[in-house]
Formats: sequence, structure tokens, C-alpha cells
Amino acid sequence: MQKLKKISVKNFTAFLLILLLLSPGIASSEERPSVMFMIAEQQIGQEIFIYWWGLFNREIDFKAQSFDMAVGETILKEEFLNEGFNVVDISNVSEKITVSKAYNIVDITKNAAIEIGKDVGADVVIKGKVIAKRGPTNKGSNVGTYMADITATAFQVKDGLVLGSGRANGVSRHISEVTGGSQAIEKASQKLAGKMIEQINRKIGQ
Repeated sequence: MQKLKKISVKNFTAFLLILLLLSPGIASSEERPSVMFMIAEQQIGQEIFIYWWGLFNREIDFKAQSFDMAVGETILKEEFLNEGFNVVDISNVSEKITVSKAYNIVDITKNAAIEIGKDVGADVVIKGKVIAKRGPTNKGSNVGTYMADITATAFQVKDGLVLGSGRANGVSRHISEVTGGSQAIEKASQKLAGKMIEQINRKIGQ
């Protein structure tokens, strides 16, 4: 009788394991949606926003070899990759991207972003902006305070459905304004990534 119970327990355990592996709620990284990020960034000391799609133009035959991504976009990519999402590497798909002069702007429209997402085979496009600025500084101190604000919205490429949106901020203190600004952007981006990953997972049923 005890032998029979042991066999039954083993069979039941094996059944549960197979059920978990086949469950649609548990997806491998290959089944997760591919995400393309379009985050415009303005660091401290910069007068304009920097954004990668500004490098493309239908009138210019530009093929990128590599891109030095801004801090905010880099952090968002890392956080999404850590959660098993597939992330589009712009430098690997540059030959597929064309951006008309009308779309070569910071505040690119939802439809234009989705068009580019289709070009590179992305399932989701996340577009937004992040800006860093100086905060108050104590007199006589070499350490400055730096703040960053980021906003972004995620769209499903196939139908334009909004999968998530949000904003977040970050604060850092540092002697260097460049490092301080970058750290503030990093903190803000990490916060926003957590919110958006949760929203997207809820919408796509992961």
C-alpha cells in the first residue's frame, strides 16, 4: 500500500510539472513580445533632446554601425531584458528603418512610432522623454543635487492598443554634474520600468 502511495505521489508530481511547463501563463523569453524603445533624452548641459530616430532620413542613405544609447533608454532595455522580454537592437536593424522628415522630431506621433516598429518587427513600441536638471545646492558644498523626470507610453504594434504608461522621477547627489544627472536618470528609469513591465504583463496575460 505504501509502495502504491509513493508511485501515485511521483506520478502526480510529474503531472504537475508537465502542466506548469505547458501552461500559457509561463512563457519563455522566445514567446515574450519584442520591444522597441524610442526615448528622447536631455542631459544636464544639453540644450536639445537627443534621440536615435533623428539619425534617420529617407533623403539620406545612413546605415548605422552602432549607437551610443542614452542613459534612460539603456536602463529601460536592461530592466526589460532582465524580465525576459526581447529587446530590439537598433544597430542590428538600421537598414530596415526609414524616417520621413515629418517624423524626424522629438515628439514623434504614435502612428509614426508604430510604423517604425512594424519595419523592425517589434511587437511593442515604448516611446517617451527623459530630462535631467540641477537641483538646489548648499552654499560652500561641491556636491550638487540632480533630478530627472521620465514619461513613457507603450503601444501594441498590431493594433495601437495602449499597454501601459507612466512617469517617474529620480534624485541623486554628486560632485560631477554629468554623473549626477546620469544617476538621477538611471533611478527614474528603473522606477518607470518596474511600473510598465507590470502593466504590460497584465495586458498581454503573462
